[in-house]
Amino acid sequence: MKLRALKGMVASVAVGALMAGAAMADELKIAYTGYSTDNTFWIGVANAAAAKADDMGIELLDLTASSPDAAAQKDAVDRAINMGVDGIIIGSVDNRAFDASLDMAKRKGIPVVAVDTGIEHDHVGSLVQTDNLAAAGIAGEYIVSQLDKGSVLILGGSAGHQTGNARRDGVLTAAEAAGHEVIFQICDWQDACAYETTVNFLQSNPDIKAIFSAWDPGALAAVSAATELGKLDDLVIVGFDGNPANLVSIEAGEQAATIKQDNTRMGAEAVANLVGLIKGEEVAAFTPIDGILITSDNVGDFK
Repeated sequence: MKLRALKGMVASVAVGALMAGAAMADELKIAYTGYSTDNTFWIGVANAAAAKADDMGIELLDLTASSPDAAAQKDAVDRAINMGVDGIIIGSVDNRAFDASLDMAKRKGIPVVAVDTGIEHDHVGSLVQTDNLAAAGIAGEYIVSQLDKGSVLILGGSAGHQTGNARRDGVLTAAEAAGHEVIFQICDWQDACAYETTVNFLQSNPDIKAIFSAWDPGALAAVSAATELGKLDDLVIVGFDGNPANLVSIEAGEQAATIKQDNTRMGAEAVANLVGLIKGEEVAAFTPIDGILITSDNVGDFK
């Protein structure tokens, strides 16, 4: 009788613990704000984050603006904090914009995870990111392998943007080490700027033989500009992201290469890390994700 009673008690405790765990998962509400909803790469991050949250039984509020807007994103983070969410994921437009918001999140005990771009604040508990410097280094080595001589034009992101700077530096270091002149132009991740910059520099500097864009749509803009000027066949154009349209361009022999980011893994890992922080578990401060070089030799494996 005593043994049966003890077994019953253990079973009841186990069931109770499982129910409590399920209840905790069901009650969790997290907010996500990415770069924009009009960017292929970020659509993938958001979809993966939503799928992971759904698998874990967690409510995810996607507060991402339709276009890149640093002020609107800061407002979204502040709204999430005032709503009392359990945690926040930020894929920042401007990683310097969140000091006051993160101070408030810290006071309220709301954990924060950064995805894709680091945010320098002691309350950011985890960064999930492609190893941009190493991945861009791979892109730079590829560019060098394709050139005998000539200059390299780099189309960059925003001034001071951690992700953009790392991608610039990876290519710049490899190209300069091989003796190539490097020209860097800030484009604020804007495709129109990438197009205009490519046109202007190709017309004024015939020594440019390679173009690296820190984001894939910028690489497609460079392809368009070079095509219109009749100079595409003389250029090595490399992007970064692994977007579907760029894979088509590589297969067509236009864009030479891109670095693929695993945006599906990034979104899922960001949610998993945030839930770990909410539960008080030990979570890696940095989750690096490898970049993959895609060229005409392997593009079929990724389509």
